[in-house]
Amino acid sequence: MTTNAALFLFLAAAVIAVFAFASIVVWVTTPARERQARDRLALLKTLAENPSEQAREVLNLLREQDALRAERKDREDRRGWIAGGLILIAVAVGLGLMLLILDTGDSWKVGAAAGMIPFLIGCVLLVTGLSGMRASHRL
Repeated sequence: MTTNAALFLFLAAAVIAVFAFASIVVWVTTPARERQARDRLALLKTLAENPSEQAREVLNLLREQDALRAERKDREDRRGWIAGGLILIAVAVGLGLMLLILDTGDSWKVGAAAGMIPFLIGCVLLVTGLSGMRASHRL
């Protein structure tokens, strides 16, 4: 078997394994989310049927939990944007340095031009992450 065929088979098996793992993760976590949503709906239904001071306290607690969950999700989204921006900036610098090290005539111009695209995209992602990403919540 040639080296290319062996590499192809290895990569194909790796891709199949990754997607199989991802599908199993979704398959396992979906019932838990459904159960949480069903329990929450039953709790809200019970609170709506029996209005009292305790019901208001429970609703306030649920609202606080929802606010904390939304804040945590926003923080994780911001981290993702910042990490993506930093990774693209690092790729751009690495690409530019690689083409500069190869040094074939005007390689610094080619390196600067080729590295500028991911660098600018990384800067946009970084600025978006640092700005707070509140624009999606204003709509």
